[in-house]
Amino acid sequence: MNQTFDFHRFGLMLKLDLAEKGKNNLGMAALLVVVLLLMMLPVATSSTYNGIFEALHYIALFMILLLGSSLYTSSVFTSYASPSTGMAALMVPASTIEKFLSALFLNLLFIIPFLLFFLELHFLTLNYANENFPPNSHKYDPLPNDLIQYICYSYALIQGSIFLGSIYFTKASYIKSAAADIAIYFILVMFQVTLATNMTGDFDKVVTFPFAGWKLWDFGKDSKFFFVNYPDNFQLLIYIFPALILLSLWFITYLRLKEKEI
Repeated sequence: MNQTFDFHRFGLMLKLDLAEKGKNNLGMAALLVVVLLLMMLPVATSSTYNGIFEALHYIALFMILLLGSSLYTSSVFTSYASPSTGMAALMVPASTIEKFLSALFLNLLFIIPFLLFFLELHFLTLNYANENFPPNSHKYDPLPNDLIQYICYSYALIQGSIFLGSIYFTKASYIKSAAADIAIYFILVMFQVTLATNMTGDFDKVVTFPFAGWKLWDFGKDSKFFFVNYPDNFQLLIYIFPALILLSLWFITYLRLKEKEI
């Protein structure tokens, strides 16, 4: 098979992937959208602040991070997991790059709208509820910009790691990939919290995550809060570094798929 990229074959490969996975993906999409609406729309019906309704938005966020990206991505290369389906996948008359880009494009086509849909619904419902609250009443707080930025980082990196795991692990790829992600994330969080604690002194509470600033609380007589962010000249690297990790994960996935093809 010619290993050069051809747009016609790429289009045919997309049609094949849509025929095999499109119906299942649309079914999962419909289910997730319904669940999101059930969890996020009640806040728009409240006439006063309701902590339970606000908590549902954070539960929906957790669901999007775990299911919106990883659930779809974990099944991208399942056809290579068993000898029977793997042989059929290898015999498809398309180059490795066409198979890779088709799988990646179809995956992104479904998972990116989920994140955008959640963010749009989050701000729309909270703003609508706040506008109908009585004056001077406690209002809902939308997600801050730094958290949205971190959510986007996490969403992309989860996709990349599960994308790689779906072709790297032949059995229980989702469980193994998720376990590896959790272990790596836990190590990074512990490292950053330890670093922040050692460098800033004795604070009562320290909260920080990978690729994010440090939030420090002192609950003494004069309660104080500090937010330590990266320097402006270093901030650009914080934006670029997750993107480089994601591209690296995609490239390693391509190499792994190429090995399968060989």
